[in-house]
Amino acid sequence: MYKNLSPSAIGILGRQSELVEIALTHRFRGLEVDIADLLRRAQSSSVAQACRYLCSAPIKIGGFELPIRWEDDEKTFQEDMSKMGTLLDICQTLRADRCYTTIRPTSDLRPFHENFQFHVHRLQKVADALARGGVKLGLAFLPTQADRSDGGFQFIYQVDPLLLLVQTIQRPNVGVLLDVWNWWVGGGDLEKLRALQGEQVVGVRIADLPAGVEPGAATVEQRLMPGEGAIDLAAVLSLLDDLGFDGPVALAPYPGLFKGQTRESIVSRASAVLDTLLEPVVSRTSARSERVTAGSK
Repeated sequence: MYKNLSPSAIGILGRQSELVEIALTHRFRGLEVDIADLLRRAQSSSVAQACRYLCSAPIKIGGFELPIRWEDDEKTFQEDMSKMGTLLDICQTLRADRCYTTIRPTSDLRPFHENFQFHVHRLQKVADALARGGVKLGLAFLPTQADRSDGGFQFIYQVDPLLLLVQTIQRPNVGVLLDVWNWWVGGGDLEKLRALQGEQVVGVRIADLPAGVEPGAATVEQRLMPGEGAIDLAAVLSLLDDLGFDGPVALAPYPGLFKGQTRESIVSRASAVLDTLLEPVVSRTSARSERVTAGSK
């Protein structure tokens, strides 16, 4: 697994070139990119021109937000799907192999079972299209009470129904975006995580949960920095390593924690925190590689 910078997860903004530069300065191996911006650039010029700067930078694409409005009406969905060819060309050019989308916890239109089938149908179509370019899709969910206070039909806001959705979609390139804070608040733990396979985890985001907080009462403002709460994040990353996960890991506390800080200081702190968390995993991986090398001699 590798250290990934998710600008949106820590509340920073910047032009593509600025974000690449700051990620490299602070030794991130991956960067989540604004694919919608790249699509606009590609449509106005070319894919090669849109991707030129990112292609020249020694950094992995650690994922992007799926730019398909798959929850909307059929006309909008088909309009966005018509751009899939350009999207996959961008992915191939950048060697981008994973994207993310969030399942809304309520619906204004459909009760649970009808909405579940709608999600399966639409996401199967999206997954099949993405598979042509070797791109994985990670599903995220929103577990807090505030996220579902709009009065709509209740939908997926816990781990178990999310995993059922992934299983029902039945596509090998569909898995979960493991936001550890959401996982714990949504009824998950290490045992449920242990039931996954490494390839089912598309990406990881890290935040801690205060001790003594009931999951049902948690708020996004309680997304703490690692080490400030009760989740054993070292155990989570060790288990992911055992499962064979080798993808991006990003910091994702409540962005308000960084209020008043400069972009440079925020990214510097995120880098240091992730280095501390990932160092034991990197050491284990290096030790395994040395054993394999020694055994082949």
